[in-house]
Amino acid sequence: MSIQDRDYLHRKRAKEKTQSTEQKVAASHSIQWPWKTVIRDIFCWTVLALTLLIVFQYFQSLNQPYAQPASNSLVTITGPTGCGALPQHGAAYLIDPSVMKRTDVLYAGLEIQNDYDHPMVAVLSDPAGIQQLLALSIHAGNSLQLSVPVGKYGMQVLVGSDWCNLATGFTDGAIVSVAGGISVDAGSTTSMQFSGSGLRPIQLALAYSQSQPASVQEVHQPAEVIGSGKMELKQTRDGHYFSSGTINGTPVVFMIDTGATIVSISSGIAARAGIRKCTPRQVTTANGQVDACAAKVPELTFGSFRFTQVDVMVMPNMPGDALLGMNVLRNFRIEQAGKVMRISAP
Repeated sequence: MSIQDRDYLHRKRAKEKTQSTEQKVAASHSIQWPWKTVIRDIFCWTVLALTLLIVFQYFQSLNQPYAQPASNSLVTITGPTGCGALPQHGAAYLIDPSVMKRTDVLYAGLEIQNDYDHPMVAVLSDPAGIQQLLALSIHAGNSLQLSVPVGKYGMQVLVGSDWCNLATGFTDGAIVSVAGGISVDAGSTTSMQFSGSGLRPIQLALAYSQSQPASVQEVHQPAEVIGSGKMELKQTRDGHYFSSGTINGTPVVFMIDTGATIVSISSGIAARAGIRKCTPRQVTTANGQVDACAAKVPELTFGSFRFTQVDVMVMPNMPGDALLGMNVLRNFRIEQAGKVMRISAP
């Protein structure tokens, strides 16, 4: 065999080897490519399905009625039966804010003590019992205090152990109406104490009373714990809460009054605090019309909180030092549970 023939043979074998390698690579690509295609198609279809699902839910939501969520709502829907777990103690469901959140009326205190052996939900309504206004959850052995607009109310008490919702009440209990309703009067606290036991039959008794504010002079040292940005006040024997403070640097003892629209101070405190400019006003109190005067104080403090340029009402025959009203208290979050009032910055 000549050299040329041998070179030709080597080139032929190299060419065949190259073609064989290319065929194997092509075969390998032909095997891998369908898997990549399948994965890509699955991904694309998944994205498309999720997009269609989101679009479907969006258009479906447009056809649903809008319901604004209520904090601490007593109507907890957990299943097709419409029943839910019993709300925590102190939970409130504001049914008609146009009545219970009015700013053109006086407010006064309402206290409900549950000494019954089962939890209850108290529902305030209009005097005729037609329109429900506010619902409150009070667990057994607990009390609840709140401030409501003065006036007449109807009241129903839902008692039991297996809570459903406001429409049904407790599935194993009953709905009891307070005969004659209740009256919340300006300048006083309406107290209701429920007691009794049992569900079959229900033995529920009610002690109903109203109390006037105690004289602040009787409180020598307010029961308060001051913390960072919050304070806790302990209820006195007369059912009220007090905090030490100052008017223009003059020490005072405030009675916390969520039913008062404005801070009120005695004429003695006004004199000691150096209040000279005062505009005569006639105001309505629990004792009728009285002559007072309105003033603005440069500084007011209570607990660890401080305010400047505060409107106050100087009351000539006011017992005690001062009442801390809603023109200051509205700036805070106020919670009452048991015999403790918590005041904290929002």
